[in-house]
Amino acid sequence: METFAPKLSEALLTPDPHYIPGYSGYCPQLKFHMGKTYSQHTAELLSSPDVKHSSRLVLHTGPSPSTDTAALTLRGIPNGNLKKVIPGYTGFIPRSQNYFSRSFSDVCFKAQAEFHQEREARNLERSTELPLVFTSTNRQFERPKRFLTANKVVSFKPSYTPVTISPYSMDDDNQHKHFISGFTGHVPKSRFLMGKGYPIITKEALIKFGKEQRSDSTSPETLRKDSTTPPIQTIYQSKSGVVPSFTGHIPGNKFMFGHTFGQISREALERFRIERLLREKS
Repeated sequence: METFAPKLSEALLTPDPHYIPGYSGYCPQLKFHMGKTYSQHTAELLSSPDVKHSSRLVLHTGPSPSTDTAALTLRGIPNGNLKKVIPGYTGFIPRSQNYFSRSFSDVCFKAQAEFHQEREARNLERSTELPLVFTSTNRQFERPKRFLTANKVVSFKPSYTPVTISPYSMDDDNQHKHFISGFTGHVPKSRFLMGKGYPIITKEALIKFGKEQRSDSTSPETLRKDSTTPPIQTIYQSKSGVVPSFTGHIPGNKFMFGHTFGQISREALERFRIERLLREKS
């Protein structure tokens, strides 16, 4: 019984060009197609005239074989050191990336021949573009003209003068009394200001902070109602004691006894306030 070699079915082979599964590059409109294998989809997209893709595909058949057989000889390569490349050589061989599926010696030979051809062609182009040399000795050349300059030198000075004073020391009506956007430092009194630009917020905060620093800390002006920041709550009330469950520190509390906790705390806080005022006056 006669036997024949098995034939490859055209249904099992995907026509070229197509990308093999595992290719991670970009394929136009691939994510909008489904229902077929990766190779079939890429073959349709790369060959369809309705799909917009680059005229130069990633797939390349490699360099076309040269017809000049005389140039592809070892005698045409002037560098004799590159002729003796053995397998295992780790140096750089120009144009070797264009050849594959061959032995190491064959790849090196083809790459060196291609590189030599390109270099000879480049040298030939350079030699044809050289201008003619004039041998006449009495030819006069014009001197290069000088650059055009104005009779009066105009010096440019920037209209903006840098500010060297700290915004804290500026007057309230100074236009530079603010911090620029991007400043990452702490700006006092700016925590509760919002809804405006950063320069405006920092200017209002600096003005508020300057007024509080200039005024007396014990005066009621620091707690006026039209303030842009809420008043700071005091821990110790000056006219009332604290509740018995208070676990904080009360100055002079441990030296007083015989009364309730509220009376002792009231008397201790009153005495502490009087001593502080006396120290400030002295």
